[in-house]
Formats: sequence, C-alpha cells, structure tokens
Amino acid sequence: MAHHSHHDAGAAALEDRAYVVPKSVQNLALALIAVGVAGLGFAFAGEAWRGWSNVLIGGYYFTGIALGASFIFAVFSMVNAGWWVVIKRPVEAFTTFLPVGLVAFLAIGLLGLHDLYEWSVPEIVQHDMLLQRKAPLLNEAGWLMRVVIYFGIWMTTTYLMRRHSRAQDNGPVDERTKSNVRLGAIHLVLFALTVTFSGLDWMSSLEPHWFSTMFGVYQFIGMFVAATAWLTLFVLGMKKAGYLPYVNENHYHDLGKMMFGFATFWAYIWVSQYMLIWYSNIPEETSYYFNRQHHGWEYIWALNPIVRWVAPFLILLPRGNKRNPKILALAAGILVFGHWLDIYLQVMPATSHFAAHHHGADVHGPLFGLQEVGGLAFFAGLFLLIVPKMMERAPLLAKHDPYLEEALHHDQ
Repeated sequence: MAHHSHHDAGAAALEDRAYVVPKSVQNLALALIAVGVAGLGFAFAGEAWRGWSNVLIGGYYFTGIALGASFIFAVFSMVNAGWWVVIKRPVEAFTTFLPVGLVAFLAIGLLGLHDLYEWSVPEIVQHDMLLQRKAPLLNEAGWLMRVVIYFGIWMTTTYLMRRHSRAQDNGPVDERTKSNVRLGAIHLVLFALTVTFSGLDWMSSLEPHWFSTMFGVYQFIGMFVAATAWLTLFVLGMKKAGYLPYVNENHYHDLGKMMFGFATFWAYIWVSQYMLIWYSNIPEETSYYFNRQHHGWEYIWALNPIVRWVAPFLILLPRGNKRNPKILALAAGILVFGHWLDIYLQVMPATSHFAAHHHGADVHGPLFGLQEVGGLAFFAGLFLLIVPKMMERAPLLAKHDPYLEEALHHDQ
C-alpha cells in the first residue's frame, strides 16, 4: 500500500516521544501489590478456601482483560480496521499479562483445588454418581494439563501477532499485515473454544451439578467489555499525561460505542440465560440462581446487571457523552468494577457454600473484607506494573501500519 511521505514525516514527529512509565503509576502498582500480599496473606492465615477463592477471582479477572484485548487485537487485524491503529500498542501490551495468569492457575491447580472444587475431593466423588460420570473431564491431572494447553495457545498466538505488528515498523509491511489477518483468524477460532472450555473448567465446575449452554459466550462477552473499559481508561490516562496526541474525540466515540454495544450484548446473554433457566424450572439448573438469591446474595445479584449494563447504557446513550473524556472514564470505571462484581458473584457463593458444607466454615452470606481487597489489589498491581512497562518496549505509534493514515485522520 502506498504511503504519503509528508504524513509519514508528521507521524514520525508525533512518535518521537517514547513512552516512559510515570513514577506515580509504578508507585501505585507497588502499593497495590503490597496491599495484595497483606490481604492474601491474611486470607491464607485464616481460611485457605477464602485465599484461593480470591486468587481465582483476581487471576481470572485479569487473565480475562488480557484475553479480551487479544480478541480486539485479532478481530481488528483480521478485518483491517483503521481507526484503532493509534491505540494498538496499549492493546498489544495488555496481552503480555497472560504469563501471570498462567502462574496463578498453576498455583491453584497444584495447591488449591481441594479448597475450591468438590470434584477434586475423592470422598465426595465416591458418593456422587454425577461426579463419577464427569471424572474423565473433571480430574486434577486433566484440569492442570488443560491450564497449560489454554495458556500455551493464548501466549503463542498473541506473541506471534505482537511480533508481526512490531515488525511492521521495519517492513516488509504488507507481508506482516497479511500475516496478522491470518493469525487473527486462527486466534479467533482457538479463542472461542479455549475461552468456553476454560470457563467451564475454572468457573462452571465450582458447581459441577449445574450446567448452562450459554456459559462460554457469557464469559467471552464479559472479558471483551471489561478489556474495552480498561483500554479506555489507559488511553484517557496516557492522553492526560501528554502521550497519544493523535487520539481525538472520534476515537473516544468508538471506544464508547464498543462499551455501549457490547455491554448491551452482555445484558442480552445474561437475561437469556436467566429466563431459560427460570421458565424451565429444572432443579439442577435453578440451583445456581437459588444460591445467589438468598442469604444476602440477592442484593449483589440485583446490583450486577445495574453496574454491568443499566448504568453504562444510560451514561453512554447520548452521543456527546461518548466524546467527553470525563464521562467516558466514569462509564469505563463502572464497567471495570462491574466485571469484578460479576466474577465475585460466580465464585464466592459457590466456594463459600462448599466450604460451609465440607470444611465446616462458618459462612452465611456475602463476604467482603481485607481478603477480597487483597486478591483484587495484588493482581491489579501486577497488571499496572507489567502492562505500562511493556508499552515502553515499542514505539507508541505504529508508523508503518498501512492503516495509520486512516487512524490519524479519523473523523465521523
């Protein structure tokens, strides 16, 4: 594709300012990690199941952000999207968090399964016909092996996509661009399968008697919305710090539309899953909601669709709000919190129920203390430490991307 040399010079000038992680971000990251270590230490010193529950929540949350970013990366590469080229580097950097997720899930698999998953306790399985039937899939060795397979696939495809994207800076450009079209397509097929099965392994199997055919889509859409919200906050923060001068209100508008549209798709899946289970009223299916609509959980359950859809929908509905950095940041912040609440609601009612019945824990409703803050803070700190550091390693502007012109002059 032909390049416009006078614009190239402008792009090069724009790109002269390499990204440097602000000291304040590093300090915040280290402070969060310190709080996280203290909170998780406190959790493990008290009740191991609660510590592992929070490692699962935090690990799954931020693995999902990296995976959501990988989906954005793959789709936009595959369809040759133009407008996103100016925010491509933060998207790439998000995907570099995956090795941390791998370590977290290996730790759970090696040390924490018996505290979280009833199918991993032989005494329970021998008295439960259903768990015996599911044993070929739900067993410790298989669970651990699949963790390695999932992360192996994700880390390989995202590494290759990043490598081709960075190599564009040195050419041959068209070849690298086409490679990422192909890689994006491969990643999306593998992504659909691995996100579905990892969701069943890590989340759904916390309640192994329950099942839902929508669970995989539900996991994917949650990750995608949350990754877009985090990306929006990163872009707004970098813009405020004097980076990304070429990002304009039209880019904000597109990020706002993505959050608006896909939060609505999340709501559609949420309602569909609930309605199907509600009106068929089969005990094995309704148990999931029964556990979340009693003993104090009902308030969190009712809050979930409000923060994941109602509030962002109303905030982002007017066109002007999608172009206003402060309002966009508010909507993104609500979605970032909403995704955590959603995962907390998938994990905690299940693990606390299991702990009360099989570990003799004294739990009768929602738990929120230093332990939960610690789990979230620990992984958030690692995310804020690693992702900005990775952005230092590449030019902020993909100046030889064939769609850069379109991105620099993006107007609607």
